[in-house]
Amino acid sequence: MADNAFENVAVIGAGTMGHGIAQVAAMAGMEIMLFDLTEEALLAGLDRIHGNLDKGVDRGKVTEAEREQTLERIAGTTDLALALQGADLVVEAVPEKLELKQSLFREVTIHAPEGCVLGTNTSSLSVARIAEAVPDPSRMVGLHFFNP
Repeated sequence: MADNAFENVAVIGAGTMGHGIAQVAAMAGMEIMLFDLTEEALLAGLDRIHGNLDKGVDRGKVTEAEREQTLERIAGTTDLALALQGADLVVEAVPEKLELKQSLFREVTIHAPEGCVLGTNTSSLSVARIAEAVPDPSRMVGLHFFNP
């Protein structure tokens, strides 16, 4: 178990931001379920994580043991309900389209455990507007991650 407030994190979207969020959270000791709509997108995100960790090992910034432990903490799925099972935190990393994010969070709230924190990785949209789609907007937080 991780020494974190969040032990099980669902990352929704394995693309540009999502795969990096999943990797960083897994390196911090959290168990990650990475979700994307298609197997192709999911596998591409998982491959990018593996490649990033391999580069880290090559550069001496990540040990081989850290790489393996990180990879063991990451699973992937194209089943949203499965991705959300047992999640303490959901981090959404889908394209910056208000309707898409609202639609996603409507579905997330159907499957996410009660009390699970819902995070949006928006960089330009109003978190309050995204939270309009959530029955209990007090569960919603805005998070923003930067790619190096």
